[in-house]
Amino acid sequence: MVSWRFEKIMRIDHHAYQRATKVAAMGLLLQIFIGVVLLVFGLMRNDTAFQFASLYALVGILVWLGLIIIFHQHKLERLEALEDDELASTRSKAGSFFEKASHESRVAASRLALMHRWLMPAFSIVIALLLAGAAWRMLKYMDAVGNGNKNFYNTDDRGWAVAICLFIAAISFIFSRFIAGMAKQEAWQNLRGGAAYMVGNALVMVAVATGIIFRFFENESVIRAVAWILPGLLIVLVLEIFLNFILNLYRPRLPGDVPRPAFDSKLLSLLATPDSIVKSLNEAVNYQFGFDVTSSWGYQLLLRSFASLLILGFVSLILLSTMVVIEPHQQAVRLRGGRIIDNKVHTSGIMWKLPWPIETASVYDVMRVRSLHLTPKVTIDAPVNLWSESEPPRTDSEIEPFIVGSEPLPTDTPGGFMQPLVQIQSALGDAGQVSNDPEEMRQQQAAELVSNFYSLVDAEIILQYRIKDTDDGLLEYLQFAPEGVGRRQNLSDRERALKAIAVSKVSEHLSKLSLDVVLSPGRSELALRLQEAVTRAFDEHQTGVEVVAVNLPMVRPSGRTAPTFEELGIARQNREIQIAEAKNLVYKTFVIEIGYAELADQVIAAIDDYYRRESELGRDAAPTIEQRQVVEDLLARGGGRAAQAIAHAETDRWKDLMSKRAAYSRWLSELASYRAGPELYRQREIMKLYSLYLRTPHKFIIAIDPARVHVDFDLKDINPFQSYVPPSEEEASKSR
Repeated sequence: MVSWRFEKIMRIDHHAYQRATKVAAMGLLLQIFIGVVLLVFGLMRNDTAFQFASLYALVGILVWLGLIIIFHQHKLERLEALEDDELASTRSKAGSFFEKASHESRVAASRLALMHRWLMPAFSIVIALLLAGAAWRMLKYMDAVGNGNKNFYNTDDRGWAVAICLFIAAISFIFSRFIAGMAKQEAWQNLRGGAAYMVGNALVMVAVATGIIFRFFENESVIRAVAWILPGLLIVLVLEIFLNFILNLYRPRLPGDVPRPAFDSKLLSLLATPDSIVKSLNEAVNYQFGFDVTSSWGYQLLLRSFASLLILGFVSLILLSTMVVIEPHQQAVRLRGGRIIDNKVHTSGIMWKLPWPIETASVYDVMRVRSLHLTPKVTIDAPVNLWSESEPPRTDSEIEPFIVGSEPLPTDTPGGFMQPLVQIQSALGDAGQVSNDPEEMRQQQAAELVSNFYSLVDAEIILQYRIKDTDDGLLEYLQFAPEGVGRRQNLSDRERALKAIAVSKVSEHLSKLSLDVVLSPGRSELALRLQEAVTRAFDEHQTGVEVVAVNLPMVRPSGRTAPTFEELGIARQNREIQIAEAKNLVYKTFVIEIGYAELADQVIAAIDDYYRRESELGRDAAPTIEQRQVVEDLLARGGGRAAQAIAHAETDRWKDLMSKRAAYSRWLSELASYRAGPELYRQREIMKLYSLYLRTPHKFIIAIDPARVHVDFDLKDINPFQSYVPPSEEEASKSR
């Protein structure tokens, strides 16, 4: 029979379920109000924590909607049962047929049973899936925040945010206590699910309020921790709902018991009914000690004095808020309404002030080194940044390259560094006058000129700074710019101002350097020069900041040009090698030919002067001969191959001259003999020639008439005429 589960409930009046329906409707309106307020505030004030909390609150609408439906159906079932009772009282005892027809006509009871069997589990599964989706969305967003791909936004209206959180937490807790009290009645037991979810609202709001309160003390980590804890809470609730769903399938029920929906969280129900927790603790204490401790006079005295102890603790906190301990590495200022009192900086020690919230204290660690990325941050941590990679390193945002000079730019010429810009502007004007398409021509010529004079480099630059540890350093730091973080920004206004000043000085300094100098920071001390430039700029703007270092983790040619830039470097290195080899060859040649390479310039200049005089005055002119002697003296001083050639030439000249003189002397001595007897002298000379040249050939003496002689012989020896070698000049002279 369909209605066997509700035989016990039959004795409950339908007015009870009607009241439960109204209370559930009130809870639905309150849940919608909480979710909408959190969502609207989170979107309008751009607060991530409020947006996360709104997801949990909006999912709770389904809880109250399910309770409204189920209690309304309970009311209909009670009305139907009441009608059946009235009909039964008017009928006569007609037997079991009319009793069976009465049970079959109870449509509302059948529908109620189907709702407990299918609708409420379906609501539980949908709620679990929505909570799981919200948790996944939160974790995904926080993971992106941790990787630097997204920003974690916090509202600047911290006071309003705390007020909204505490107001919603108080309303939620009070309403949950009211609902939990109603749920103690048997007819309203299913209201426990709404009370549990409402106390979850209070728990989430208290956590968010705690994180925002810590923001008053310049601590942003607590609110981020809360943003990580919220999805964890949702995951725990999802697991509990699925566990309850599975247990409900196998849990035995007594007739008349109302099934407990799976979204009814027992963990949150403990917070909705803290009196049960206290009761459980009292029982646990009594069990541990073995007797009734909670009934002792000491325990009762503690309970009676609990309010006094709370007041004493509150007064102690107020008094402690008047004293601020400043450590040796810190400085502090007193604030009243956000204004610095007396423009005085307090150093290490104890600083006294009026109680909070009349006066507050801002304590700053002046020794802590802060880091500020002047350029997009490289998201891949690689030990070595290789230029040979086809793709540039990935950054958290689009990188903007810096302009540097392609070659060392002239500084001593008129115009100096601005001269290339003047030429580009001139080219732009000329192109606009002569081209049919002025815009295209201007862009083309400007691109050519820019590529000739300038280059682009990608750099990751990190500025490390700290507050000046001086008397007015902290005041300058606080008065330079506000600390507020704008909407959709992850840097405070002060950090953005420091970044703008530093980037302008870095860009100005890099634009005055050549590409080779920028890409060799070790040789050029680029980081030190950038630190000096940024320091001067910060001092001019009275930022109260001391620059500790300017780090350059990455400096590379812009975009995808790095691999080709390596080829350019290799080509330049080969050029330097060839130039060095050529210089070495020239030096060796000068050493071999001249003797001393240091005399090369003097010798070349002297030779040029000699040729100039020869072409102008002639070879035999006295100045030409004098200059030739100068050249020879320089070559002789070096002692190289040229000097040796000159020495050999002089030696050969003297030998030739002396041999000519000796031949002339012999001729003079033989001239007297010729004059005394010319014929005799001639015959003697002929005989000398015969004796000299006819010494080796065979000679035959024929004593008869040569006409009668016929000579026939076979030459066995080598013909001496074929191996005839004329006498040398020395032998010929001796024969004479």
